[in-house]
Amino acid sequence: MKETKINDAIIGLKQLNEPILGSISFNKPVNQNTVITIKTSNMTIQAPIAQIKLVVFKLDAETFGFIFQNKFFYDKKDFETWNQDTKRLASHELERNF
Repeated sequence: MKETKINDAIIGLKQLNEPILGSISFNKPVNQNTVITIKTSNMTIQAPIAQIKLVVFKLDAETFGFIFQNKFFYDKKDFETWNQDTKRLASHELERNF
């Protein structure tokens, strides 16, 4: 198994009312039983991947990545819009992850 880690992300979980800012890691290959680990500045959460509503992160200097419904998506076309929106939500510009 290979671990994937996204260091700077906005994470929405089904059990939380508000999104949180932190890192997320999981082992690949991913399936419905995969457990994710989320680390924030003051807590660590382990939960099944099915608990993710949405993860938003900066994939590289021109692309935002998303995890939604256990699938990975990316968007280059709307980079500036996502960059402004995530900067407002996270109070900083998200760091590139890959």
